[in-house]
Amino acid sequence: MSDRPVHVILDASAVVAFTRGSIHVGETIAEVADEQAAAGLPVLCLVQAAPAIADRDRLDILLRHGATTLLDVEAVDWAVLAALHGTVGRLDAATAVIAAYDAGAQILTSQPGLYAGLFGGGPVIGFPPA
Repeated sequence: MSDRPVHVILDASAVVAFTRGSIHVGETIAEVADEQAAAGLPVLCLVQAAPAIADRDRLDILLRHGATTLLDVEAVDWAVLAALHGTVGRLDAATAVIAAYDAGAQILTSQPGLYAGLFGGGPVIGFPPA
């Protein structure tokens, strides 16, 4: 867990992309680190990404990075989580949205369409899928 402010949230697609060597995700984490901030990793995004991750060593690098922090959903947010699940269609993406709004951050994703139902398309930074 980091004491740094969270400036960006990695959704499941960004976690998978990092483990596959994505320059888009790596550069974003480096920029966040330069700002003495953190990239948030919602636990449910890690769970969603896990089956698509072949390189567990790169996942360990992401999890132990000084500029990343694990994020969980608070039990009191269950109603918001349920509503967002109805909008984005996936629990992991809904947790990314909650984390982004809580931190005043944006979601790094290769699937911006997932968040299209949110006001203004959501707080999203899209990058091309690998």
